[in-house]
Amino acid sequence: MKPLERITVKQGFLALGHLLFLGLFILSLIHFRERVVQVDSALQFFKWVQVDGVEVEAHRYTAVFPQLMVKVFRYLRVDLVLLMQVASAAHVLVAWLIYTLAAHLWRVPWVALGSALAAVLCTRLTFYGMVLEANYLLSYPFLLAAVIQGPMLRQRDRGALALSVLALLILLFVHPVASLVALFVLVHYFLTEPRLRGPLTILILVTVIWAATSRLIFSPSGYEQGLYASAWEGWSQWKSMMSLPSTDFLLGHSWRDTSLYLPMWILLVVTLVALGFLRKWMQLLFLLLAVLGFLLLTLFTYHSGETALMMEKNFVPLATLIALPLMGLVVRASLTWKRLALVGFVLVLFIQFRGISFASKPMKERYQAITQLVEAAEQAGMRKAVVAPEFLDNSKVGVAWALPFEALLVSAQNGPDRSVTLISGAIPKQDELERAVLLPPYAEVFPVDQLRSRYFGHPIGAYGHLNSTAP
Repeated sequence: MKPLERITVKQGFLALGHLLFLGLFILSLIHFRERVVQVDSALQFFKWVQVDGVEVEAHRYTAVFPQLMVKVFRYLRVDLVLLMQVASAAHVLVAWLIYTLAAHLWRVPWVALGSALAAVLCTRLTFYGMVLEANYLLSYPFLLAAVIQGPMLRQRDRGALALSVLALLILLFVHPVASLVALFVLVHYFLTEPRLRGPLTILILVTVIWAATSRLIFSPSGYEQGLYASAWEGWSQWKSMMSLPSTDFLLGHSWRDTSLYLPMWILLVVTLVALGFLRKWMQLLFLLLAVLGFLLLTLFTYHSGETALMMEKNFVPLATLIALPLMGLVVRASLTWKRLALVGFVLVLFIQFRGISFASKPMKERYQAITQLVEAAEQAGMRKAVVAPEFLDNSKVGVAWALPFEALLVSAQNGPDRSVTLISGAIPKQDELERAVLLPPYAEVFPVDQLRSRYFGHPIGAYGHLNSTAP
């Protein structure tokens, strides 16, 4: 019975992983509007629909898979609402596919389960920021880990090495922080799998060289350059680290304001204690230094704070740093400990999934506020309107720069002839705007006859002021 019992426990874990991703998939469809009509996501989705080619942001080439799915469905001439649903679901499907490959193709179920745990361990609001590339740091590292633990460990040939290089490149090209996460994965296996130290040394060297030279080959964006300066400025304030807004955010969402990070802290302590009990001192020290190093880097870089969603995404990679070694311990545990781990796995997934679901409330409120602005413009007979900043300050909209795209996506769901676009600020000069719309940062002045007419209408005429009619 013991082999059968072991299989049953493993199958229970795997079923929970699939159930989690199914739940996230369903949430992505239920809340597709809140996920797509959300600042960066609205801009990116507009470009996916409007532009024929593939849009790559800041050299993040391997973040394009959801975009490609949208392009395929756009080619099939489906309506805008279905395209939005595809975009929302596609981001979950990428992570689910990696989970399935790890669990069933390469037969490394415990690596797969690490990706399921990481998908929700440090996630709440970031689920609704679907195009934030930091979210890929919860799935792509496990693609690399699955190749190492699977083909590399079993075959140890050139084909497996080539596959691992491909998985590494997929990870490195998705986000600037990916090189740090890749190093963590590679050093983790360097310490735990002595048989692979030769090829892993090669991969570590590739990653170090990439980290040192990539920004010489691919120039960093202005936002990224600002982060480098911010990190240095934050480091100079190390004496007052406990009073930084970034530290306050982390601690506040560990127990004071929400319990978002409390399961993460508990699982970190459990992992460190288990490594100590097993006398895995090098692994314990490495994990401790990796987590502390990443925390310090994040706290100093974002020392001045950002919006709640953007602050949350900065800490997302912590989930990968903890989930990978933790599930590596579970696979070697006795059947009794596996059963206890299964109970903990269920509890953590339920708590975190519940938190993600409840986090939809502020996103719904924001979407509704944009919808009310669009309806006010329609009632005033305007399809191109200017909203005074004070109206946005007193509403749930908050960030205003993406309002032109958000309003366009909200209104165009009812048909291209109902398209409305809004901007925030002073009334613009009307010359050249009779047959154009303002869509910064995509385009300052964009001719309406160049909008993709199947999805977006052609608002002709001058911009009106929404002051007296906005809610």
